[in-house]
Amino acid sequence: MGNSERTYISTKIRVMNKKVVLLIALFLIVVSAFSQENPLAKFDVLIGKWQGTGEGFGNATSVIHSEFNRVLGDQFIEYKNHSEFKPTTQNPDGEIHDDWGMISFDQERGVVVLRQFHNEGFYNEYVLVDSLSTDKKMIFDTEKIENFVPGGRARVTITILSDTEIETTFDVGFPGKEMACFGKNRLQKK
Repeated sequence: MGNSERTYISTKIRVMNKKVVLLIALFLIVVSAFSQENPLAKFDVLIGKWQGTGEGFGNATSVIHSEFNRVLGDQFIEYKNHSEFKPTTQNPDGEIHDDWGMISFDQERGVVVLRQFHNEGFYNEYVLVDSLSTDKKMIFDTEKIENFVPGGRARVTITILSDTEIETTFDVGFPGKEMACFGKNRLQKK
């Protein structure tokens, strides 16, 4: 075999090796893209109906019914909360609180967003704080609030106690003040 034949074969092998490496790299990229976990999968434990009690919100106690469902092709998680607060001396008739929300994944920013609407006219938009959250604790801080004290902020924390028990905490921060717990709920899956 002459030098030109060796060079030809050597060149062919290098080109073939590059193609094989390129194909393997493309395969790994495609497999990685399809095998990535759904960013909302960490909330699957919440799917279902929940019932429990709450305390706070002016020292009132409440009975709570909550429901979390995947909707719109499983791209979103919808939730509904209905709380009935027992009468207090400050509010002898008691009170009803309803809120409705959606949890979604904002692909452009790479963050989980919680949008929450309240029957009192408040709208809160939260983002999941990855640096503070764990597999068992999801912490959402507001990035936008409508119809609240200007400069106010809020935090929702969902703590997974077990597959059938969660605790939710609602903290509020008024301008120039530290966050304070406004209410805590303990819910059991029905």
